[in-house]
Amino acid sequence: MPLTATAALPLALFLQNALAQSIIAEIGEPVETGTNGTWARALPTDEGWAMGVGTAGDFYVAPLIRTGEGLGDWRFDRENWTAITDHGDLKDHAIRRCPDGSYLHVASANVGEPNDSAYAWRVSADFRILSSAVIEERAPERAHNDMASICSDWATGVVFSSFGSGGPPTATFFHLDDSGSPAGTTSLGELQVEGGAFLADAPSGEILLTSANFDGNLAIDRFSPELAHLGSESVSIPPATERAYWPQSMIRVGQYFLVAMMSMVDEGPGSGDTGDVWLHVLDEDFQLVEQHKLTSYGSGREAAMRPWLARKDDLLLVSYDIQTTHTFLAVQLDLDGVDEVDTGTAAGDGDGTGGEDGDAAADEAGDKDGGCASAPAGGGPLGLLAGLGLLGLARRRRR
Repeated sequence: MPLTATAALPLALFLQNALAQSIIAEIGEPVETGTNGTWARALPTDEGWAMGVGTAGDFYVAPLIRTGEGLGDWRFDRENWTAITDHGDLKDHAIRRCPDGSYLHVASANVGEPNDSAYAWRVSADFRILSSAVIEERAPERAHNDMASICSDWATGVVFSSFGSGGPPTATFFHLDDSGSPAGTTSLGELQVEGGAFLADAPSGEILLTSANFDGNLAIDRFSPELAHLGSESVSIPPATERAYWPQSMIRVGQYFLVAMMSMVDEGPGSGDTGDVWLHVLDEDFQLVEQHKLTSYGSGREAAMRPWLARKDDLLLVSYDIQTTHTFLAVQLDLDGVDEVDTGTAAGDGDGTGGEDGDAAADEAGDKDGGCASAPAGGGPLGLLAGLGLLGLARRRRR
């Protein structure tokens, strides 16, 4: 399928992008794991890759094995999967790698009312349950679904928004200890955080929290390591004819931030939350410099939900689910023009910060409807630039 236009970026931004090299070199076709459920989460490991999937009321992790040189050559090893939760009736999930290589897993459940409870597990680097704890149970005043979590040397825990209070939503961060048990709370202010993501960003010394405003913009709230609010950024996400939402994953790659986010044609209340997965590239000033439409499912029941991205060296995996089928695609990165920004291990969250140990010094190193990568193209000045070969730097590889 030919590359399609991103369609709504300002001309000045297109011209700026045309003179710069894209860090997105190649985008593979969607790959289904053969399992059903939600919350597909690609996880880089010391050995390669794993995939976490929510199914049958718990969360399971299995090796994700590359079977060839193609970006679509993968096999999900379900025969060797293991459960990293032991609840049986979980709904939503969030998993983050910790600085020591272990994992923090948080999940929600319906006990008395929808989304009224949350639980945590600490999991070893080889995906064994180390401990579990109740964060809170039967607390309908907060929405525990679509949670954003973090595991770092600065802060470890999860954030939930107030629910049904009649006023502006307020966000409460639950600090969790090494066992996953609650260890105090911090108010993050009036924020709607469901469907967002944390990033402990070592280069800037800040904790970033993504969320999606109802105006369709990407919101980035900046916090100190102690969770003091430092400021907010708003990024306009084209196309203007669609609503952008669920920025559920954000990572740093050198001097860039990569955000996985959904977009859909908003048909008003009741239209649902299914749409297409987009990959957005921001600079360190949170300016949008590049974006790619990774899927072409459209809106409706058979479309995507719950995006996620993770990186190991120069390979990016973007995972999501489509009509409860766990799915992902691989993206080849071009790191030639990427700064060697040392993210270190203080930030934790090694699921998306560089090589196997989370150090960015390692930087050197069946689809239902098809799918399209997006790059600027079209008629007029943009078409001229495309004709000169300055645009459309990412290409789709067919299997």
